[in-house]
Parts: sequence; C-alpha cells; structure tokens
Amino acid sequence: MAMIIDCVIILLLIGSITYGYIVSRKVRLLMGILKDLEPLVEEFSSAVEKSQDSVSQMRDRIEVAEQVQQVQPEAEPEVAAQSTFASRRAAPVETPGMRVMRDKKELVRAFFDTQSTAEV
Repeated sequence: MAMIIDCVIILLLIGSITYGYIVSRKVRLLMGILKDLEPLVEEFSSAVEKSQDSVSQMRDRIEVAEQVQQVQPEAEPEVAAQSTFASRRAAPVETPGMRVMRDKKELVRAFFDTQSTAEV
C-alpha cells in the first residue's frame, strides 16, 4: 500500500514539474514578445500624450478666442464659426477609414487590435 501511495505522489510531482516547465516556457516567450513590443508601445503612448496636450491647447485657445470675441463682438463671424470646438454630443462626422477615439484606453486597445490583425 505504501508503494502505491509513493508511486502516485511521484507521478503527481512529475506532472506538476512538467506543467510548471511548460508554463515557464510560455511566460518566457510572452516576455520576449512584450520586450520586442516595448518601443512601439512607448512611441504610441508618447504620441497619445502629445495629442492630448495639443487638444488641451486647442481648447484653451478656443476659450481665449471666445472671450476675445465676447469683448469685441464686431469680429468676423466666419472666423468665429471656423474656430468652434465640436463637443461629443454633436453629430459625428463620418470619415471613411477613420474611427473616433474618446480616451487613451480606446487608442491603446485599437493599437493592439490593429497589431494582432496585421500579424495574421
């Protein structure tokens, strides 16, 4: 009886060690792939941050322009119409091949979706 229990324990240990080795190999492969993607993700992240900064600068400039327009109502109406900022509630303008991204999470998700479909 002791011999059977010892054999079962040895088989379970061998199975656990084999499973651990397989998982370790997959994790090493994944880490290698992530290390290769790191420069791309960092470039993408910096591009997103630059775009967020430019959008906030545009909003600030629009607010300043609106304040100046309120002080000087005789400004040209064409210039005021061109410099308005479209809110999220406005009807979306459909541009072929373009998607509207609302936040950084959507941009990162779209990046990885694009990368996964490009590799296939």
